[in-house]
Amino acid sequence: MDIDWDVLTTIEHQADQSDVLGSPLYGVQLRGIAADYRAGGLSARLLDGAGLRPLHDALVLRYVGAGHRLALAGDAPDLARWYPSCGGSWNGEDPTPDFLALVAARTDYFRDALQRQVQTNEVARAVVLTCGLAHLADGRPLRTLEIGASAGLLSRLPWFCVDTGTHVCGPTDSPVYFGPESFVHPPPSLPASIVVAGQAASDLTPIDVSTPAGQVYALSFLWPDQVARVDRMRAALEVAARHQLPVDAGDAGEWLTGQLAAPLPDGVVTVVFHSIVWQYLPHDTKDAIRAALREAGSRATSTSPLAWLRMEPATREFADVRANVWPSTDPMGTETVLAEVGYHGANVRWLAD
Repeated sequence: MDIDWDVLTTIEHQADQSDVLGSPLYGVQLRGIAADYRAGGLSARLLDGAGLRPLHDALVLRYVGAGHRLALAGDAPDLARWYPSCGGSWNGEDPTPDFLALVAARTDYFRDALQRQVQTNEVARAVVLTCGLAHLADGRPLRTLEIGASAGLLSRLPWFCVDTGTHVCGPTDSPVYFGPESFVHPPPSLPASIVVAGQAASDLTPIDVSTPAGQVYALSFLWPDQVARVDRMRAALEVAARHQLPVDAGDAGEWLTGQLAAPLPDGVVTVVFHSIVWQYLPHDTKDAIRAALREAGSRATSTSPLAWLRMEPATREFADVRANVWPSTDPMGTETVLAEVGYHGANVRWLAD
């Protein structure tokens, strides 16, 4: 068979990333999938032609996420026995044969899943975003607008608890708690709470986590041997059930243009935010977002400011967190690098004053 080197490289890259980011189970499984692909097996028949940009579209994570989803739902007991997220245990053995048997039995399910985008909903990113929002609020209430929100779990961060060791922000009885171990270097202070005057969120294909199927879908893109992440998301789903926030479906550029068309509220900091989203957006959508921010920023005042907060890739090991603030003499706002952070939200290194 002719090997699509883009697909094979994507599988191998994701295997290496799994090792780097702490999922040895997926590292082993993905190398097994790579071997199946090279041999012209079922993985080759499904993955070839499934996407024009295999790495960009996280094609391999769509593939393994579908198997994890079936295991979480109780429909794949042979695979679930390897996955700690499903009550199983892993001893280092290769789970690929059970994964491929599942693919053979549910081929149409996997083919459909390969057309559905990855939505990570990494709850631990709330730590650095909480610090960023507190920095931008500077004691004032916030109106938050999240784009690429998926299930909107990060918009629930005002009801999570972040403890730097010297300051605690958020309700201390929250099911979602982040301790001092989240920080390499914490911010010098945090307020007792993030006060929200309004919230909205959007995604091209939002997940409705008020349903059991939506909850399983959100969990499925976590890595099955990273139990702490899975437990944290389950706690965040509990918070989401208490604090409902419908996520609007639609293009981020069009949605944000509409949200920012009205006058910015007085006495409130309006913050547009996102995390690990920008790389997946089409150029036209990015242009529309910048244009909406530029136009609204031109109307911002000291009593009705606007900010753009984002956590996006910087290096292989970490993302950086930047904020643009209006009013500003720069049409795109005054930009500051606030922090560096691991892709799953750990090791926050606060950089701003």
